[in-house]
Amino acid sequence: MPEWTASVGAIQLSRLLESQRPAAPNGNRRTPAYRALADGVRVLVLEGRVPVAARLPAERELAAALRVSRTTVAAAYEALRAEGFLESRRGAGSWTSVPAGNP
Repeated sequence: MPEWTASVGAIQLSRLLESQRPAAPNGNRRTPAYRALADGVRVLVLEGRVPVAARLPAERELAAALRVSRTTVAAAYEALRAEGFLESRRGAGSWTSVPAGNP
């Protein structure tokens, strides 16, 4: 498992996520907050705005910066892990990755 090579702070990540938020919601469908957060981080990684192997902030720190519950951040991180865009190790933190098979 590769170690992280860069770090993204909670405030920096919240600003990056805010900058990509669409101006108007998509119809009557409301995306769950954890899904919107996971999708936002995934897009930032795919666009290269957050580098691969960058350490992400702790769940509590990011939750405070985004003004959401820790449960929302934990669910988003879990979704990113399931998709292969996040690797975590207890006590070491979480860092971005790209799923196997993607350049």
